Amino acid sequence: MDTHDDSGLKENLVQELEKGKEELLKKLSPKFNELSLDIQQIMEFSKDPVFLAVLLFKLAEEREKTNSAMDKINEKFDSIMFALKTRNAEEHLQPAGQKFSVLPEQDQVIIGLAEKSGSIDASAVQSVLGYKGKNAASQRLNKLYKEGMLRKVQSGKKVLYLAKI
Repeated sequence: MDTHDDSGLKENLVQELEKGKEELLKKLSPKFNELSLDIQQIMEFSKDPVFLAVLLFKLAEEREKTNSAMDKINEKFDSIMFALKTRNAEEHLQPAGQKFSVLPEQDQVIIGLAEKSGSIDASAVQSVLGYKGKNAASQRLNKLYKEGMLRKVQSGKKVLYLAKI
C-alpha cells in the first residue's frame, strides 16, 4: 500500500517529468512550442466537463454554419449549371428548317415536325418514328421539354408540345 508520503513523491516526480518534457520541447523546437501553445492550454482545460460541453456546443454551431454554407453553394452551383445548360441548348439551336447538330436524329425529326405543324403529341411521334407504344414517344418528348427544346401545353389528358422559337 502507498503511504501519504509515497503518493506525494509520485506526484512530484510526475510534475518534474512534465516540466522536463516542456523544457525539452522548447529547446528542440521553439516554433512548435509557439504553435502548440493554444493546444496545451486546451489540454489543461479538457478535464473540466463544463469546458467540454461548451467546446461541443461550439463545434455543433460551426457544423450547422458549414452545412448552411454548403447548401447555399450547392444552390448557386445548381442554378449556374441550369443556366449553362439552357444557354448551351439555345445557342446550339439553328434556324427553322435546318437540322440540329447536337441532337440525335430522332430528336431532330421530332423538333422538325413540331416546327412544321406548330405542335406535336406522343401519338404523332409514335407513328413517325415507328414506336410500338406511346411511352417511348412520351419519354422522348418530355426529355426535349426538360432540355428546353419544346414547350408543353396540357389540356386534360391531351398533352401537346410546341416548337420553342
